[in-house]
Amino acid sequence: MQSKIRALASDTLVYGVSTVLGRFLTFLLTPLYTNYLSKEEIGDVTALYAMIAFVNIVYSLGMEPAFMRFWERSDDAQNRRVYGVAVATVLAIGCVVTALTVLAAAPIADSPLLQLGANGAWLVMLASLIPLLDAIVLIPFARLRMQQRPRTFAILRLVSIVMTVVLNVVFVVIMRWRIEGVILAGILGSATTLVFFLPHYQGVVGTLRREWDACRTLLRDMLRFGLPTVPSNFSSIMVQVADRPIMMLLMGSAAVGVYQTNFRLAIPMMMFVTVFEYAWKPFYLHHRDDAEAPALFARVLTLFTVVCGAIFLITSLAMPHIVALPFVGGRFVNEAYWSGLSIVPIVLFAYYFNGVFINMAAGFHITKKTSWFPLATGVAAAISVGATFLFVPLFGMEGAAWAKVASYVASAGILYVAQKRIYPICYDLRRVVTTVLATAVVYVGVIMIPADHAWRIPAELLALPLYVGTLVATGVVGTSMMQTLFSLVRR
Repeated sequence: MQSKIRALASDTLVYGVSTVLGRFLTFLLTPLYTNYLSKEEIGDVTALYAMIAFVNIVYSLGMEPAFMRFWERSDDAQNRRVYGVAVATVLAIGCVVTALTVLAAAPIADSPLLQLGANGAWLVMLASLIPLLDAIVLIPFARLRMQQRPRTFAILRLVSIVMTVVLNVVFVVIMRWRIEGVILAGILGSATTLVFFLPHYQGVVGTLRREWDACRTLLRDMLRFGLPTVPSNFSSIMVQVADRPIMMLLMGSAAVGVYQTNFRLAIPMMMFVTVFEYAWKPFYLHHRDDAEAPALFARVLTLFTVVCGAIFLITSLAMPHIVALPFVGGRFVNEAYWSGLSIVPIVLFAYYFNGVFINMAAGFHITKKTSWFPLATGVAAAISVGATFLFVPLFGMEGAAWAKVASYVASAGILYVAQKRIYPICYDLRRVVTTVLATAVVYVGVIMIPADHAWRIPAELLALPLYVGTLVATGVVGTSMMQTLFSLVRR
């Protein structure tokens, strides 16, 4: 079991190095935007990318999870068919949806959820190219994951992100193209990886022609598996980004700009959950037939929670100091946005429960019971939308952040209850709950000290050692777990 966990950690770290570097570079755009764009402009960009997130679900049509589920380790012929069917389906849908978006650009731009103004139609047409380019490389990237080629995956992602960030500096800072510069940088950044994958498309047409009957049957089976994940993915995206357009309606684009800026300050937890997910799905699919799989998956959740507790403490306590650092154009984050810092710990908490949901999704993919995902994420989406409408007028930006926590808790809770019948896993809830409580106690103990008190900085520095000591004292982290964690660090 230890060797398998170390293999998961190895892939996670490879994915993580590129993602951490890439996300950090992308994160640097946040202070850049706060110093070179207005709050309203940041709000408009946020609203556009929220719409792109919804469109991406339509483009994939569940083909990515279907491709990964129908992939066979030792059947190259089957894998060629699966790849060809998935690529052709995504490409056809992407071209149709992009064409329709361009034709309807004006009414989309004038809708209450965007309110983009005079050149809104042009912005929508430009932005429609981003999800198309992302869709074209979706399945090739998924194939790299199933081939367990994390280094190639990581390098390509990083190259795309570096290109996007560099072009943002050129277009926004130097050429002062403002929103148009942001979108154009996104288009060219997404197109970078397409150049690498073009040779991968050469055999797709030939495979479809030679084995049309088999591919047609395979398409039906893949859609049968993948389509039930579409409502789930749509609901998941609603949980992630629906708060932005709702806040646009209730508070205006300037408030959305402040909210989005501070929301992104929780990026360390988001990065960890993201890189974990990249490695987690191939890991549990490869080990789904192992006799020790349930015990292995339970141990992963405990380790995941321990790491998340450390990330929460470091990020939430350090961020008020980080935003005040000098940066290009002024502070790392412009002082006009500091009023939203209170949402950072709440968003970190929400991301943790998103990670719990990802952990618990393993059994449903393994047993092909993906029809549970629409229920879990549908309930979460309804809670997210309803709670955002309810909490924002009462609590402002913090209300939107707590609505997100409520939605992620609900989705994870539904999977936990259903999993007992679908794919029983005996999670070590004592250690998980103790870890969460230890994190909360240490955090509250530190922030109760006034910010200008002499003991505040020493308390912040001692928070992580105190957290680890508490876990050791309560038996959450024992000798075997310490050995596992040290092994993961060495790898």
